[in-house]
Amino acid sequence: MQKSNTNTHTHTHTLTHTLFAFIILLLLPLASQAHVHLDKSHPMKDQAMSSPPTAIQLWFSGKVEAEWSKVIVKDAHGQRVDNGDVTSINNDAKTVQVNLKTLSAGKYDVTWNVVAGDGHRIKGGISFNVE
Repeated sequence: MQKSNTNTHTHTHTLTHTLFAFIILLLLPLASQAHVHLDKSHPMKDQAMSSPPTAIQLWFSGKVEAEWSKVIVKDAHGQRVDNGDVTSINNDAKTVQVNLKTLSAGKYDVTWNVVAGDGHRIKGGISFNVE
C-alpha cells in the first residue's frame, strides 16, 4: 500500500507541474503584447523653446485612434490654447497632433487621453516652456 500511495503522490505532483507549465505557455504571448505607450513628443518633455510650436505632436508605440482621442494644451493660467482638432500626422496611425493658437512666452501643460488600437486608454502629460 505504501508504494501505491507514493506513486499517486508522484503522479499528482507531475500532473500539477505539467498543468502549470501549460498555463505559462498559454499566457506567454499575452505578456509580449505590451500596451501602447508614448515614444516621443514635439515639443519634448520640459523643453525650453525659443520659438513657439504651432502644434503638439505625439508618437506612440502602436496604433491609436485619433478620432476618439483628446490632446489638451493649457497655459499657466489654465486657459486652453489648442484648437481641439486632434488628427493623425500624415495619416500615420501611431501618431496624433493638435494645432495650437499663437503662443506667447510662458509654461504650457499638455495632457492626452488617447485610445489605442486595442481599445485601452493611454493617459499622460508633459510640460514645455516658450522663452
